[in-house]
Amino acid sequence: MKKISGFILILLLVTSAIFITDSKASAASGFSVSGTTLYDATGKPFIMRGVNHAHSWFKEDSAVAIPAIAATGANTVRIVLSDGGQYTKDDINTVKNLLSLAEKNKLIAILEVHDATGKDDVESLNRAVDYWISLKDALIGKEDKVMINIANEWYGTWDGAAWAAGYKQAIPKLRDAGLNHTLIIDSAGWGQYPASIHNYGKEVFNADPLKNTMFSIHMYEYAGGDAATVKSNIDGVLNQGLALIIGEFGQKHTNGDVDEATIMNYSQQKNVGWLAWSWKGNSTDWSYLDLSNDWSGNSLTDWGNTVVNGANGLKATSKLSGVFGSSAGTNNILYDFESGNQNWIGSNISGGPWPTTEWAAGGKQSLKADVQLSSNSIHYLSLSQSLNFSGKSKLKATVKHANWGNVGNGISAKLYVKTGGDWKWFDSGLTKISSSSDTTLTIDLTNISSVSEIKEVGIQFTSSSNSSGQTSLYLDNVTTQ
Repeated sequence: MKKISGFILILLLVTSAIFITDSKASAASGFSVSGTTLYDATGKPFIMRGVNHAHSWFKEDSAVAIPAIAATGANTVRIVLSDGGQYTKDDINTVKNLLSLAEKNKLIAILEVHDATGKDDVESLNRAVDYWISLKDALIGKEDKVMINIANEWYGTWDGAAWAAGYKQAIPKLRDAGLNHTLIIDSAGWGQYPASIHNYGKEVFNADPLKNTMFSIHMYEYAGGDAATVKSNIDGVLNQGLALIIGEFGQKHTNGDVDEATIMNYSQQKNVGWLAWSWKGNSTDWSYLDLSNDWSGNSLTDWGNTVVNGANGLKATSKLSGVFGSSAGTNNILYDFESGNQNWIGSNISGGPWPTTEWAAGGKQSLKADVQLSSNSIHYLSLSQSLNFSGKSKLKATVKHANWGNVGNGISAKLYVKTGGDWKWFDSGLTKISSSSDTTLTIDLTNISSVSEIKEVGIQFTSSSNSSGQTSLYLDNVTTQ
């Protein structure tokens, strides 16, 4: 009997090990949620930094918009789709093409159905569920690059119990159909009633047999109107041990202001993802929510400049998912001058700075300034702006000078930052640059204690003692690593 019992015990242990191994392998095949953290298929935490794109209303513009969104440094695009209930339905081939486009541009795709927006009837929610099930041939196998935001802002009324009841019956239907993707659920109250998540989020989470559901707040004038509200709404979800994103936010909305600075700053502190609304196409009454004046992103609006180039914007905080390769997310482009001079200025220059196509380290444009050289003259290109480089190890910039003018024994350059309340100076050291090849300057950020309080970034160019006449200086690809 002891031998038989021992054999059964060993068999049980081996069987358990197999199940555990399979479970881990399954979790690793796509995005997964554990506590307040979303993990990608490489097993690393993934913090969304991205943009909403209204595909369903601008179906012919996605081929231009999605690559342009990727060029901002975004790691995620949330794509508006229609199940046909209110808007023109997006069929399975359209969705396949959109997912291919997102993947090609190394963007994680969040798909959402917009027809149920603001509605309270369960039929609208279930129509969205049926739509996802009808797309399963396009979705299954994409769990590592696609998430499903079941229904945009379903349940307009500020009623958490009814909101929870709807989702508790919807989630199992998706799982029974074989859709194992990370699911995202907007709060009640048109996405602006986070108390629905605070009070009922755990019930909804526990309705998911895979425990792979996270939640979304849309922060406009009610959910994001001031700093205290923003922080309380975010903390209220995280304190439940639930994962959160800010699925939409703007800088103002119909009935008031939005504290976008706190949304972006506090999300960075709390490792919460965010997706700004929206790339382009908002109606006249809401045109202030457009991030770009054109689909290709050549002309960002003030709102777009905040989202892309701000202290906690895409270029400063976004990291690509490792599912796109080991090098994905290594370099985060802060300034590439594809959309203008991005608020950089010059000191002791005779012209500019301007974006130019004469040379580029990447993309089509760089920043150019004309300078009048003299013996040991010093010239600057710089940006005075509060930046947070926490978690970054290096700051890099690529420079060169023109092949005209008398540079004498050459021009040297150093990349520098000024940090903290006393604007303390750190630099890369002086390096001789060339007119015939690019020179990349690098600062080791790990030796700087105040990297969360960068006040200025710039390049100092120094001529030699026998320099004279006019030449031009170029700067491109200011990146963090």
